[in-house]
Amino acid sequence: MKLCFSTLGCTEMDLASILDLANKYHIFALELRGIGGVMDNRRIEALDVAHTEETQAMFANSKVSPRVLGTSCSFHNIEKYEAAIEEGKACVEIAARLHIPYIRVFGNNVTGETDEERETCIARVIAGIREICEYASNTEVTVLLEVHGDYNKVETLQPITDALGFHPHFGLIWDIAHTHAYGAQWPLFYQAFRPYIRHIHIKDRANESGKLTLPGEGDLPILPIVRTLISDGFDGYFSLEWEKKWHPELPEIAAALTCYTALMEQV
Repeated sequence: MKLCFSTLGCTEMDLASILDLANKYHIFALELRGIGGVMDNRRIEALDVAHTEETQAMFANSKVSPRVLGTSCSFHNIEKYEAAIEEGKACVEIAARLHIPYIRVFGNNVTGETDEERETCIARVIAGIREICEYASNTEVTVLLEVHGDYNKVETLQPITDALGFHPHFGLIWDIAHTHAYGAQWPLFYQAFRPYIRHIHIKDRANESGKLTLPGEGDLPILPIVRTLISDGFDGYFSLEWEKKWHPELPEIAAALTCYTALMEQV
C-alpha cells in the first residue's frame, strides 16, 4: 500500500523539514500544497526553475517522491477563468520539470439560477480542464479533478467524466470526505467513477458535528474504502490531507500522521 501526505498540514515548514517529517513516519511520497508559508506554487522558492536541480536532489536523497502538485485552479467563475488557466499551465510546467506526475484542479461550483445557466457553468469547467489537459499533452503530467465542492455527486461529476474521461491526461482525485453524503452507499459513487480515480485523499469527520477529526476517530468508512480499492487493484497513493492550513484549531500534523499510519496498518 502506497502512503502519502499533503503539505497542507504543515505549510509553514520548509521543504527540508517536510522531507525529514516524511522519513520519520516512513512515508515516501508527498502532495505539495504550500511550502515555507507560501501557497502559490509560482512563488515557492523550492519550485522555482532556478532551484530545479537542488530540489530534485533533495527529493532523491530523501527517497521521497513528489506525487501531486496542488493548485488553486477552479473554472466555474467566469471572471477568474483566465487566471485559473494561467495558473494551471504554469503548474503543468513546474510539475513537468520536477517529474511530478499529477497536478490537482477544482471544478468547483455549479452556479446559475436556471438549468441553462448551470449547464453553461459545467461547460466552462469542462473547457477549462480540457485546456489544461491539452497543455499537458506533451508532458508526462496528468490533470486530476478533485471530488470537491458541487462536483461530489454522480449527477454533477458525470458530465465531466463523460466529456473528458477519454483524455489520457485526465483523471480524478477522490476525496472521501466530500462524498460523505452517500454514507453506507459510497460504493454507488465509487463504481460510477472507478475507472478515472488516480489518487485518494484520506481524512475523517464526525457525522453529528461535521467537524474534521483525527484519522480513525470519525465516522467515515476509511478502512472499507481502502480495502475495496486495494482488492480492485488500485495502484495509486492514499494521501492524508490534514487541513490545518484552513482549520488552525486542528492538532499538529504529527498527531494526524501518527493516527493515520496506525489506521492504515489495519488494512
